[in-house]
Order: sequence, then structure tokens, then C-alpha cells
Amino acid sequence: MSKNNLQIIKFLAVGGLVAVFNLLFLYLFTEFFHFWYLISSIISYFMAVVLNFTLQKFWVFENKNEGVLSNQMFWYGLISIGYLLANTCLMYLFVDILHIQYLVSQTVITLILSLLNYFINRNFIFRQR
Repeated sequence: MSKNNLQIIKFLAVGGLVAVFNLLFLYLFTEFFHFWYLISSIISYFMAVVLNFTLQKFWVFENKNEGVLSNQMFWYGLISIGYLLANTCLMYLFVDILHIQYLVSQTVITLILSLLNYFINRNFIFRQR
């Protein structure tokens, strides 16, 4: 198996794990703590970003270079804010306007944004130099 194919498989595995993590906390915050679904979505998103960054850097892209960690964290964080804005707007559109259940909405949005996320991480954030 090529390194690129293995990387894609790892990315999908991490993406699945982080998506389940995100959905679990979205559900818990919304149903058990009675937060508004958009607030729950934002909180669970930030939690998922931390987990995702760690797994992407050290396992998927095997980027052990600690010297660039702060630079990678900065760019990953900046791009994650863009994803958060897109995620929040799409959640509002799907749930409040299109009346799609919030967990289904988050699942669809995660799939859409994950495709873009792979290419940005591979070619920009964790690029091997």
C-alpha cells in the first residue's frame, strides 16, 4: 500500500472518530445540558478541533517536527475558525430553515467540510518539507 493511500485511510479513520466525538458532545450538550443546538455545536466543534489537530499531526501526517508546532497550530486554528463559521451558518440553514434534524445536519456538514480539510491539511498545514 502506498504512503498516500495509507494516509487517506488514516485520515478517514480519524475523521470518523472525531465526527462521532463531535456528534456525541453535540447531543450531550443539547439534550442533557439543554444548550441551544448552535451553542452545543460551537462547544463540541472546539473540542473536536483539539482532538483532530493532535491526531492529524502526529498520526495521519506523521509530522513529528515540534519546531513548527506553533506555526501549524496558528494556521490550523485560523482555518478552523473559517470552518466554524461555515459550520454554524450551515447548521442554522439546515436546522432552522430547511428543518433537518440537528444531528443529521451536523453529519452532512462534517462530510462536506472534511473533504476540504484533508486537502488543506495535506498540502498546507502538515506538508512535509
